[in-house]
Amino acid sequence: MIRINLLPFGRRPVEEKIRKEISVFFLLIFFSLIVMAYFHVGHTREIKRITTEKKNLERDIQRYQARQKELDNLKKQEQMIKQKLAVIDTLMKNRDLPVRILDELAVRIPSDKMWIKNLTQKGNVLTLTGVARGNETIAQFMEALAKSPYIDANGVDLKQSRQVNIQGYKLKNFNLTARIVVPSAPKEEEAAKKPEKKT
Repeated sequence: MIRINLLPFGRRPVEEKIRKEISVFFLLIFFSLIVMAYFHVGHTREIKRITTEKKNLERDIQRYQARQKELDNLKKQEQMIKQKLAVIDTLMKNRDLPVRILDELAVRIPSDKMWIKNLTQKGNVLTLTGVARGNETIAQFMEALAKSPYIDANGVDLKQSRQVNIQGYKLKNFNLTARIVVPSAPKEEEAAKKPEKKT
C-alpha cells in the first residue's frame, strides 16, 4: 500500500525538530533522575555511617563515664586512706610523748626547791601548778623547761606567782603553761632511713 505525504514540505522538519527536542528533554530528565538517585544513595550511606559512628561514640562515652566515676571513687578512697595513714603516723609518733614529757619534767624539776601539785594537758598546752622556794627557782625551772626538745622555747609562760605561808615557811605558789611540740627525727635516724646509693 502506497502512502502519500500530503503535508506541505516546510512542516516536516519542524515536527522532526520538535520530536528531537522532546526526546532530548526526556533524556535530560532521565539522566537527572539517575544523578539524583546516585547522590541520594550516597547521602543515605553517609547518613547511615555517621549514625553508626555516633552510636559507637555514645557507647564509648558511656563506658568512659563509668570508668571516670570508678576513677573518682578510687581517688576519694586513696585520699581517705592517706588521711587515715597520716593520723596513724601522728599517733605512732605521739604515743610515747606523755611519758617523755613526764620524764623531762622529772629531770628538770629541782626536787629540793620545787614541788608540783597539779599537772594537766589540754591539746598541746601543758599546765603546771605547784610550790617553789622563790621566784628564782621558778625562773630557773622555766629556763630548763624551755631547753627541752618537747617544749616550745617561746611557749613557756608564767601565769601566776604569789607568796603563801605553808607550815611557817614562806613559799611561792605558781601557775605556768608550756606549749608541747613533737621533736623532729634526729639526723642520724633520717640518714639511716635513706637508702644507700649504689656506687
